[in-house]
Amino acid sequence: MSITSINSNAAALAAQLNIGNANSATANEVSALSSGNRIVQASNDVAALSVGTALASQINTLNTTLTVASQGSSLLQVADGALAQIQSILQQQQSVATQAQSGSLSSTQLGFLDQEFQTLSQQIDQLASSTNFNGVNLINGSISGNAAITTNTSIASTAVTNSVAIFAETAAAANADTITINGLTVTFTTAVAGTAAASGKVVSGSTAADTGANLAQYLNSLGAAQLANLQFTSVGGNVNAVYVGGALQGKYTITTSSSSTTTISATGATAVLALTGATLTNNVNGVGLNRYTASGSVSGSILTSTGAGTTQFGSAIDVSLVKNNLAFIGQFGGDSIGAITGSYAGAQDHAVFSVKVGADTYTSGSVALTTAVPTAITFTGVNSNGAADGGSFTLNLAGSALTAATINGQSDVNNVTAQINNALSGITINQNRTVTSFQNGNIVTDASGTQIGNLNGASIQLNGHDFSNVNISSLTITAPAIGSTDAKFTAVINGDTYQSVAGLGNQIATSSVIGLQDITNPGNYLAITTGANNIASNATTALDLSTQANADLVAAGIKSALGLTDASASLSFQVGSVTTDTIGVSIGSASTNTLFSGKSLDVKTQADAAVAANTLTDAINTVSSLRANVGALEQRFTYATNAISSAVQNEGAAKSTLLDTDVASESTQFATSQVQLQAGIAVLAQANQLPQNLLKLIA
Repeated sequence: MSITSINSNAAALAAQLNIGNANSATANEVSALSSGNRIVQASNDVAALSVGTALASQINTLNTTLTVASQGSSLLQVADGALAQIQSILQQQQSVATQAQSGSLSSTQLGFLDQEFQTLSQQIDQLASSTNFNGVNLINGSISGNAAITTNTSIASTAVTNSVAIFAETAAAANADTITINGLTVTFTTAVAGTAAASGKVVSGSTAADTGANLAQYLNSLGAAQLANLQFTSVGGNVNAVYVGGALQGKYTITTSSSSTTTISATGATAVLALTGATLTNNVNGVGLNRYTASGSVSGSILTSTGAGTTQFGSAIDVSLVKNNLAFIGQFGGDSIGAITGSYAGAQDHAVFSVKVGADTYTSGSVALTTAVPTAITFTGVNSNGAADGGSFTLNLAGSALTAATINGQSDVNNVTAQINNALSGITINQNRTVTSFQNGNIVTDASGTQIGNLNGASIQLNGHDFSNVNISSLTITAPAIGSTDAKFTAVINGDTYQSVAGLGNQIATSSVIGLQDITNPGNYLAITTGANNIASNATTALDLSTQANADLVAAGIKSALGLTDASASLSFQVGSVTTDTIGVSIGSASTNTLFSGKSLDVKTQADAAVAANTLTDAINTVSSLRANVGALEQRFTYATNAISSAVQNEGAAKSTLLDTDVASESTQFATSQVQLQAGIAVLAQANQLPQNLLKLIA
C-alpha cells in the first residue's frame, strides 16, 4: 500500500475496522461464556433462536404436565383405596348373607345379622359420599362424565309391518300354561281378575278373544326390556307380535308350553320373529307409526282393563297410530299433553271429546256411549290449519261402563270426562327413538388382532318419556360371573341405571336385541341391536363377551360410538404440550343404590338373604369393574409420565444444541478474538506512524 497523503491513512482505517470486529467478537464470546447462551442476540442465529425458543416453551409445559399427571395418579390412588375398602365390605356382607341362609337361626338371630348388614351398607354409602381429592368427590358418580344422546327428531323413520302369530287359543288356557318371549315367561291363571292369585299373571278368559286380549294388554303394559321394540295386537283369539322399532334388525324366539296339547295351537308352539323387509314411510320427525307406547295402569271403571271380578277385554289406550308429534309424550294433563275435554253432542248419550297435544288437536267426533260391549273412541289429529296431522289414538270404554240415558247434557259429559282423565292419570306415553348420536360402529379387536366384536350396522333405540336433555354417563359390560353364562350390560342415563336382563348369554348373535331396562322406571329402556355383520371366527356371532377383557373392549367400542370418550369426562388432565393431549377421568358410583340396582337389601329371612347374596355377587363384580377402570387409568398416567420424562430429556438435548454455549468452542474463539484484538491495537500504532514518513520529503 503506497503512502501519498498525510490526510488519509488507509492502513490505520483497516486496522481500526479489524479492531472493531475483534472487539465485537470478543464481547459476544464473553457474553456467551458468562451467560451460557450461545445466541446473545437474535442476529447471531435466527433459525436456531426460533426453533430453540419453541423447544424451551414445550419443555416448560411438559415439566408442568409432570406435576399434573402426578396429581391424576394420586387422585386415582385415593379412589382405588376407597373402592378396595368397599369391596371388602361387600365381601363381609356376602358372608353375613350366606350365614343368614342357615335354617338353624331364629328370627331374633337373623335380626342381629341384619343389623350388621345394614351397618355395613351405611359404611359403603359413607365411603361413597366422603371419598374426595382436593374437594372433588370421587366415587359417588359425580365424575362419571356424560355425553349427550341425540335422537331422531328430524329424520325419516320406518314403519315395520313384520309380525308373527305367537298365540292362538283352541281351548281355554289352563292354569299354569306359559308362553315365553325372548326369555320372558308369562303364566296364565284361571283365578279371578283383580285378586291376589291373578297378580302378575294373564287371566284365562271365558272366550278365546278374551284370553287373547288379556295377553296382548298384559304384554304391552309390562314395558319389559326383553320385549323392546315389540307391540302386541289381538284379533279374536290370536295374538300377534309386531316389530315397532323402526329400521332395525333383530330376532325374538317365541315358545309356548301347555299342560294340554289342545290349549295352544301348534302354529304358535315355536316361532321366530325375523325382523327384515321394513317398509319406509314418510315420517319427517322419525317418530312415525308404532313409535309410541302407553305404560302404567288405569284406575276407575270407565276404561277397559280395570275392575276386579270380571274378565277384561282390550287395552285401555292404543297409541300405536300416533305419528310425527314430538309433544305426544309424558302424561295426560301434563306439560305437553292436555287433559281430555268433552262436550254434549246435542243428542242423548252422545258426546264429542278432544285433547290438545302440542300444536295438534285430536278430536273424536260424536260418539254413542251406551253399548254393552267396549266402545272405541278414536281421536284423530289435525293441525292449526285444520289439515290431518299427528295420526290418531284410541280409548276403549269398558263394556256397560255407561248405560242408556246416562248422558243428557253437558254436566253428564263433564262427569264422564272427569272419569276418563282420572283413569288416564297413571298412564305415561313413551316414545321409541333411534339414537342418532351412535356413530361409526367399528370392528373391535383384541391386542393380537383377533376380532371379538363387530359393531358395523349396529343401532340403538331409546324408549322413554322425556327426551329434552338426555345424557349417558357410563356404559359397562361385565363378563359372566362364575356359575353363570350371562354377560351384563349396565348404563347410566340421566342418573338412572339401566341393566340388561337374565338370559342374554355371552355370545351375542347378529341381528339381536340387547334390552337394558331402567331399574327405577321400568317403562324406560335402551335397546342395542347388533347388525347383520359377524366376527371373523363365527358366522353367527356379532359380540364375544366370554371374558372380561373382551367385554371391556366391546364396551369401549360402544362408548366411542356414543361419544363417551375422554372429551366427555368430568375431570381432564393435560399430559402433553398441547391442550388436546389429555386423559379424562370418569369413575362411576359406588353407592349402595347403584351397586344393589336400586334394591333395598336385608337378611331378615332366609329368602331375603338369598336375594341379597345374589345381588352382592353382582355388586362385587361391579366394584371390580370400577377398580379395573381406575387401574387402567393409573396405567395411562404412568405411561404418560414416562413419555413426558423422555420427551423432556430429548427435547432438552435438542434445545441445548441450539441455544446453549459450547464452552470449548467459544473459549477457542474467545482466545482467537483476543489475539486479533491485541494484534490490531499493535499494528494500529504502527499504521499511525506511517504518514510521518512523508514529512521527510518536505524537509
